[in-house]
Amino acid sequence: MAQTLTFYPLGNAETCLLELENGGKLLFDYAAMHDGSTTDDRYDIQKELSLHKEFDVVMFSHPHEDHTKGASEFFYLDHAQKYQSEDRAKIKELWVSSAFLLETDLENQSDAKIIRNEARHRLKEGYGIKVFAAPDSLKDWLDEHDIDYDDVCSLIVHAGKALELSDALGEEMQVFVHAPFSDDSEVVDDKNTPSIVLQLRLNNGKQETNLLITGDTPYEVLDRIVEVSLENDNEGYLSWDIYDIPHHCSYTGLNEKESDDVEVITPTDNVQWLLEQANPGSYMVASCNKITEETSPPHMCAKLAYEQYTADDVKFLATMEHIPTGKTVPTPIRFEIDSMGVMLKQDRVQTEYLKKTAPRAGN
Repeated sequence: MAQTLTFYPLGNAETCLLELENGGKLLFDYAAMHDGSTTDDRYDIQKELSLHKEFDVVMFSHPHEDHTKGASEFFYLDHAQKYQSEDRAKIKELWVSSAFLLETDLENQSDAKIIRNEARHRLKEGYGIKVFAAPDSLKDWLDEHDIDYDDVCSLIVHAGKALELSDALGEEMQVFVHAPFSDDSEVVDDKNTPSIVLQLRLNNGKQETNLLITGDTPYEVLDRIVEVSLENDNEGYLSWDIYDIPHHCSYTGLNEKESDDVEVITPTDNVQWLLEQANPGSYMVASCNKITEETSPPHMCAKLAYEQYTADDVKFLATMEHIPTGKTVPTPIRFEIDSMGVMLKQDRVQTEYLKKTAPRAGN
């Protein structure tokens, strides 16, 4: 049994595809950033993903453009006929946060607003959706639309719980929900805070491989996830073999920036603990541009921190830096996951790319 996990080079944007051995497909965010020109090195995900006619799950971690761009042109959406041509990819189950579903500050006809409308339609009709977190504002919205909470409670997912999956998906994986928390899920100015955070545990015989999906989650939420997990003996759900680095390698996934000239961000105690939960030979993946002293994000001080506060055998990868030998442009980062663990495919990349650039703490 084997699965494939792909991170696409999209600049400071994210799309990640998990393909299961039994044919199941889960897509985490969709951001078609390629502008169609021959000079744009960002990957054309529309071309590759159009080979898939249906996805078992499509999750949008939060409503920013760098996680939703082009979605309204790519997916078959049930709420309006104009999104229903046969060349569009269908979604069996849509995953969004309650904050996304309730969001009102979205540009008219933006991809995020159209996905929000699809989520609202599915929740009203009671099918094909999971909504993460149940703030009071969600219950108020249900009341306003004459929907009994008890009739849709099976479609609402809470932090600190395992997610109920279809039989087909459940054969190969379990999903544990870490965030968003309900009290972070009222409509807020910072759309990153209620990002969806999950641990995916893939089963291959006796081998388990853990993925942490984080969206653009800030360190304050990660701090709380660690605290709550430890309080409830759920720390095993923070073990990881592949860590989806939050927010395009921004320092905001680690801590406040102490000063403008800081060379290496010091993670909070809880975030440092989280980084230490890497299994031997793990990978960290940042969906971001090539990292320099000038980019913001990604931040060099964050990259150096991720390298410094993880074990020497944990590799840091950045999507736009993944240029295999003989290539001139970035290619997708693909992992094959089987009973032997995680293998990075096409791993003959430039040697500087995989080399640690900062000493580990204490060395």
